[in-house]
Amino acid sequence: MAVVLLAGGGFLAWSMLGGGDDTEARQGQGQSQSQRQSQGQSQGQGENTPEGAKLAIPEVVKSTPAELRYDAKATAQMYPPAKRDPSSYLELKGLAQVDSVYQPKNNPSVILGVHTGGGTVSDPAQRVQEAFAPNEMAVVPKDFDLQDPDAKGAVLRCGISKGGGSYIPLCVWADSTSVGDVVGVGDASSSSLKKVDLKTLAQQTSDLRKAMRSGSAG
Repeated sequence: MAVVLLAGGGFLAWSMLGGGDDTEARQGQGQSQSQRQSQGQSQGQGENTPEGAKLAIPEVVKSTPAELRYDAKATAQMYPPAKRDPSSYLELKGLAQVDSVYQPKNNPSVILGVHTGGGTVSDPAQRVQEAFAPNEMAVVPKDFDLQDPDAKGAVLRCGISKGGGSYIPLCVWADSTSVGDVVGVGDASSSSLKKVDLKTLAQQTSDLRKAMRSGSAG
């Protein structure tokens, strides 16, 4: 499985293709937890990003209805270093960026592409707006409960875009120290708008944020 970005800017339309680079996949499978946590240094960390701002990539994230599991091979294929362009993600400018792919334990055909940045975020709402701006939305993005009473000023917004003949769900969070884009591909997307489960992606995004910020599995 290889995943190719179709839409410029932001983080939205992806297409599933056969094949992929086996070398990159093997490298991804061999990453240690410490290596994954330090990826932000090489993925566009800003000059003013505070030390320790990088987000963790837990092996397992507790979520409802099923836990999410990190997939190193899919991460290497979806985000090959040679093709990564941090400048394409305006919402992550100046942040320590980290890529990852997760799959629900109960449905591995659902693929969650996660692109995050850690650092100082002065205007979370503006970051979220920048994430959605380049994308053609089939469903107007709406805000969801982040389920974190301590996250004052934080935003979790989700919407659905149409690309390559499919409806693709996207959620973005932003708070004072992190920004994250989560796109649902594979069986998370559909040719039928009614079959796209935006509520579940919002829950998964909230759970991913909590786990990545705490460096634990939830």
